[in-house]
Amino acid sequence: MVRRIVVMVFAFILAVGVGAVFLILAALLDPAIRDAGFTVAISGIFAFIEEDARAGASDPLATFGFILWAIMIATCVAPLALAALIGEIAGARSLLWSSGVSATLAGASPWIVRAAKGLDRAREASPLEIRIALLFFLTGALTGAMYWWIAAPPPARQADPRPPLRQA
Repeated sequence: MVRRIVVMVFAFILAVGVGAVFLILAALLDPAIRDAGFTVAISGIFAFIEEDARAGASDPLATFGFILWAIMIATCVAPLALAALIGEIAGARSLLWSSGVSATLAGASPWIVRAAKGLDRAREASPLEIRIALLFFLTGALTGAMYWWIAAPPPARQADPRPPLRQA
C-alpha cells in the first residue's frame, strides 16, 4: 500500500512537471497564443505595477508569478488530481480514464472559471479562446497519459485456470 502511494505521488509530480513544460513551450511556439500571451502579460504587468504602487506593495512580479502559478494549477494540477483520485477510488486505472478526464477538465477550465465567477460569457468563446482551450486540452491529455504510464499497476498476475497441455 505504501509502495503504491509513493509511486502515485512520484507519477503525479513528474506528470505535472512534464505538463507545465509542455504548456509553456507550446504556448511559446504557437504564434497566435504567444502574441496574445505577451500582450496580456505586458498589460497585466503594468496593471499590477500601477495597482501595487497604489497599495504600497514593492513586488509586482510576485503578483504576476501568482497568475502564472494559478494557470498551472488550473491546467496541470487540478484536472490530473481529480482524475487520479476518482480513478483510484473507483478502480478506473485505464489510459482512457486518466488522459481523457484530465484533458476534458483542463480543456474546460476557462469555461469552468467563467461559470464559477458568474460571468455572462460563460457559453461563448472566440477563436483564440478555442485555441487556448485546445492547448489546455492537450496539456491535460499529456499529464494524464504520463501519470498513467508511470502509476498504472501491472496487469494482475493470476494463475491460468486451464490445465497445462500434455506433450505426446
